[in-house]
Amino acid sequence: MAKHQHVLETWFQRVWAEADESAIDDMLVPDTRARGLGSHTRIGPEGFKEFHRCFLAMMEKCSVQIDKIMDSGNWTAVLCTFRAVRKDTGEPVEMMGQVMVRIEDEKLVEAYNHFDFMGLYQQLGLIPDGAFDGCLRGEKIA
Repeated sequence: MAKHQHVLETWFQRVWAEADESAIDDMLVPDTRARGLGSHTRIGPEGFKEFHRCFLAMMEKCSVQIDKIMDSGNWTAVLCTFRAVRKDTGEPVEMMGQVMVRIEDEKLVEAYNHFDFMGLYQQLGLIPDGAFDGCLRGEKIA
């Protein structure tokens, strides 16, 4: 097991599978910086809660599976798969992503998130199918 695997497994279980907002307070320090979750850096528990609440408004029955994990000192990187169910249709959705976090004293103090949000938003019906390919060709999403 990787040095900090249990911390991330606990984070994914409590925050996403159990939708336990108190876990965010328990597992982030007041000035944690989480990048890659929107147009601005999420700072501290309150900044992450804003993202968490918006995400859970659209989905339920969330889970995160760690597919690969690597440690280097107090940094841990995971390749993971996020799965959930759309609240509006009951259809399953899935996206892959990577998270690199710095962990100190069992708490996340810095995080870099890289997920296929475009693919997820297509599955949620928020952007048109084929939007990625259209953008790749230089077309604007209408």
